[in-house]
Amino acid sequence: MRARDGVSERYLSLRRNSVGACRRKIIVPDMKTKAERDADTNNSGEIQQEPRTLSMVCLVLLLLLSSFFALNRSNTAYGTDEVWSVKTASLNYSAEIAALKADVHPPLYFLILHSWMRLFGTEERTVRSLSGLFYLLSVFAVFGIGRELYGRKTALLCAVIYLSSPLAILAAQFARMYSLLSLLSILSTWLYLQFSNKPRDSRVLFALYVVVNVLGTFTHIAFFFLLFAQIVFQLFFYRRIRIKRFVLAIVLSLAPYLFLWAPVLLQQVAISREGLLWVKKPEPSMLPDLLFQFGGAFWLVLPLLLYLRWRSGFDSFRDSSKRLTSLPLWLLAITLLTPLLISEFKPIFIPRLAIVSLHLFALTIGALAGKGANYLLSIAVIAFTLMLLIVVHPASAPCDNREMAIYLSKTANDGDVVIFTSLTRSPIDYYLEQTRTSQKLFETSFPAEIDQHPGYEGNVRDPGRRAALEREAKSLMGRVGVMQSPSRMRRIFFFHGLRPEIDSLVEERLREHLELLPAQGVKCAEIPPYFKEVSVYR
Repeated sequence: MRARDGVSERYLSLRRNSVGACRRKIIVPDMKTKAERDADTNNSGEIQQEPRTLSMVCLVLLLLLSSFFALNRSNTAYGTDEVWSVKTASLNYSAEIAALKADVHPPLYFLILHSWMRLFGTEERTVRSLSGLFYLLSVFAVFGIGRELYGRKTALLCAVIYLSSPLAILAAQFARMYSLLSLLSILSTWLYLQFSNKPRDSRVLFALYVVVNVLGTFTHIAFFFLLFAQIVFQLFFYRRIRIKRFVLAIVLSLAPYLFLWAPVLLQQVAISREGLLWVKKPEPSMLPDLLFQFGGAFWLVLPLLLYLRWRSGFDSFRDSSKRLTSLPLWLLAITLLTPLLISEFKPIFIPRLAIVSLHLFALTIGALAGKGANYLLSIAVIAFTLMLLIVVHPASAPCDNREMAIYLSKTANDGDVVIFTSLTRSPIDYYLEQTRTSQKLFETSFPAEIDQHPGYEGNVRDPGRRAALEREAKSLMGRVGVMQSPSRMRRIFFFHGLRPEIDSLVEERLREHLELLPAQGVKCAEIPPYFKEVSVYR
């Protein structure tokens, strides 16, 4: 028994030793040479640096393209709205706030523009560069939120779709608040991720979300549509995730506006009734224009995207589309549908307001692109956009407001009459003041009430006002007749607006009593926003 016990003990000892050896980590000596180890180290460093290099290339590309699109043709003459912006921002603080209260917009953009013009001047490209700066920052913000949601390639596609959008480019070259509105909308959406797709407990992000929202509410009332979309999305999809924190953020975001500007808004509502009379109810015919404003050259590349999706297979799309597209798609739908539904009762929607949701469109397209979002697709969108800019937009506009002011300063004589229609007077007067002309012209708008609010026409197309407008036209021609004398026959420069039914009230009387001078008039090949022709009578 002892022998057997000894054998058994030795067997168990050997077994324990073998198991222990198996459990021990086996160390294999490194048989590589020093040169091979150095090569491996260099390869790993290149792999880590490659994403950084690609990211830097993407950022430089976005910087160059957005700068070009913002500055391209940004030295063209101001329009009516832009002249109002420049004149209002040139006032002192108290006069500026008073002018804004009498208008329909919050003050943030105009306060920023005031400081910008004091630093850099009032030249067209200089003033519009502020909008261009907001546009450039918006492009990078879209890239940032796209990279956080989808990755670098898709982020680049989202940013390219945004920067090539006609709506974004127009806002970048327009001295108004729309580019700033878009930037704040993008930042608000990015910071909103802390309550939804990317939950975070960060006081800094919470505070930034509130600050951005406060700035957005003081930029344009359309920003409230985005906040409403975030509230609806949170209640439907993430009401169990940080709902109290989100409600607190929304309350803090709205409080400054409610206390500081809501009383002014109540006064502005009455003004907006006349200021929005030109806005029509949404119609199906508006959809193609809105889609073009959103996508631009992207629609030409859409077949390529569908082909790439087909080549890569749609399995990944079915697996991830719901998770990736739910946030931008729902926010896009709610932000757009809300003003469209309101417009069925009170028309308020115009295409330029859709810029508050433009980044959501770009993010939705990027998410749907999936694996098809490669660099070739982004390059194709850029190439088509450059072609459209060259083909569609001419290098000069012979009938812009600056050129028409020069035309009047060279053609009109002292005492001649200029009759403006629609909203043509304010921007042409702005450039006439810069020409330092010595002529003293008799200027008036028809209807005359437009001079009281040069930013909008008012209720001039109401059929019930036809008789009053006819009396005004007759009175105007009477004053012009009194100014005429055998020794001094004054010429009348008549700007044909885009309301033929209104212009005809004056034009018929001009043709009846005066002689048309066709050789001295101007016909515009490219129709400006508010007039299409200038006729001269004597």
